[in-house]
Order: sequence, then C-alpha cells, then structure tokens
Amino acid sequence: MKAQSEKSPKLLNEPTVMYGHNNYYSLAEHDISKNYIKTILGISKLSLNELMAIIPISIDTYKRKTEFNPPVTEKILEIEEVYRTGLNAFGEGFHTWMATENVALGGVIPKKLLSNSFGVRKLLDEIGRMEHGVLA
Repeated sequence: MKAQSEKSPKLLNEPTVMYGHNNYYSLAEHDISKNYIKTILGISKLSLNELMAIIPISIDTYKRKTEFNPPVTEKILEIEEVYRTGLNAFGEGFHTWMATENVALGGVIPKKLLSNSFGVRKLLDEIGRMEHGVLA
C-alpha cells in the first residue's frame, strides 16, 4: 500500500497539469502554496487586487503567508479551470473576452463572474457553447 504522501500531495505547489486537471474535487481539499497562486495570476493575467476580491483572504494575509487553506485552494482551482479551458479553446484572445462586457452574460465583464461558483459554472457553460459554435 502506498504512503499518504505518494497518493496525493498535502500542499499544492504547481498548477493542476502536474496533478491532473480531472482531480479538482480531491485537490480542493488540500492547502495551496503562494507559488501556485502566483502561477495562476500569470495564467489569468488578473491583477493581485482583482484576485484578492475573489479569494477568501485579505491582501495582508496573502503577503504574510506562504500556504493557504482549502477554501483558497478551491477558488484558485476554479479560476484555473476557467482560464485553462478558455485559453485551450480560444488562445490568448480569451483574455480580451474575459475583460470585455458581454451581452450574452447579462452585460457583465466575464471575469467578474469568477467571484462565486455559480458565475464560474456560467462561464464554463458559455465557453463550452462558444467552443461548439452555439452562440445563442
């Protein structure tokens, strides 16, 4: 039988490509490192202030700590899933789409929907529809 550390990481240090993106559910139970968060900031091109408005910690806590608990992990994984899905489907133009007011999403800027899981699901649904050419 494998030791616990061999089965799954206790601290996520690198983006999900290292762990397998199909494991979001189990990965969300782990702590996450500041380096992982910095990588997602780079992928998403969100500013630190934009990210702090989404994840459940303050900027002071972010600056002080190097590891964060599972609620932070879950939000970072949601952001990563949206951006990886969108970038894989549409390339770098996805960043422009995420920052531009969208009529199909009720006139909101898509990245504003990252603030809760309902918005994340709406974004993933919309990306899937666009990927398959369903624009209405």
